[in-house]
Amino acid sequence: MKVCRALLLVRLTALAFVVVGPAPALEFKPYARGSFSELRKAHAGRPLAVHFWSVTCGPCLAELSDWARIAREKKAIDIVFVNVDGERDRVKARARLEKAGLESINHYSVAEELLERLFPEVDRTWHGDLPFTAMVDAKGGLVTVRGPVAHVSPHFRTKPKA
Repeated sequence: MKVCRALLLVRLTALAFVVVGPAPALEFKPYARGSFSELRKAHAGRPLAVHFWSVTCGPCLAELSDWARIAREKKAIDIVFVNVDGERDRVKARARLEKAGLESINHYSVAEELLERLFPEVDRTWHGDLPFTAMVDAKGGLVTVRGPVAHVSPHFRTKPKA
């Protein structure tokens, strides 16, 4: 009986030391014509922030840690990042997102070479300036914000200021 318990203890101890493989790499889903409408439908009934950014945009990079904080603090808001860089910059984009701690949110990358065709689907007056965020409320209302997250933050308030 003691031998069986000892063997069981050894097996359980061995199982405790099984190393699970590394976390899956951050993956980018393709963002193309119609993707914004698809995102709105997929997140219907929940607040949604779709943030467009680039590794060549200084303000975009500077605010990644702010977005990570918002993602941690505002669990009721679905956040989606859309990287507008070409395939050659995807490794840089992935590294920046991982460093900022943004692995857990949904990521897309532009799948079309003619990026300008995608802008009007989000906002007819948007011509590609970054950073850019489209805020969709739970009822489907849309507000777009040009500029850094500081300009977006007031839209994330869940309670009115006292």
